[in-house]
Amino acid sequence: MTEQQIRAEAAKEPGADHTWPLGFLVPALLLLRFLGEHAWAYWTAAVVGGPGVICAVFAIAGAARDVVRGRRPWKAAFALFVLAGGSFALVARLVNS
Repeated sequence: MTEQQIRAEAAKEPGADHTWPLGFLVPALLLLRFLGEHAWAYWTAAVVGGPGVICAVFAIAGAARDVVRGRRPWKAAFALFVLAGGSFALVARLVNS
C-alpha cells in the first residue's frame, strides 16, 4: 500500500470521542461556581480539575488530529472548542478565587 492509500483508509475510520475529560472538568467547575467561597471546595476543585486539564490537553491534541484527518470533523471541532473553553474557564476561576 502506498502512503496515500494508508491516509485514505485512516480518514475513513471513525474518530474517537474526545469529550471524556469533561468528567473531571464539569464537577470542578460546579464546585467553584456554587461552593467556591469555601476553602475545601476550592482545593477539591483544584485536585479534581488539575488532572482534568492535563487530560484535556491530550484530548484536544487528538481532536485536532481528527479535524486535520477529516474523521468526523464537526464532532472533533465541537470537542476541541468545549474542552478548550472548559479548561480556560477552570483555570480562570482557580486563579480568581
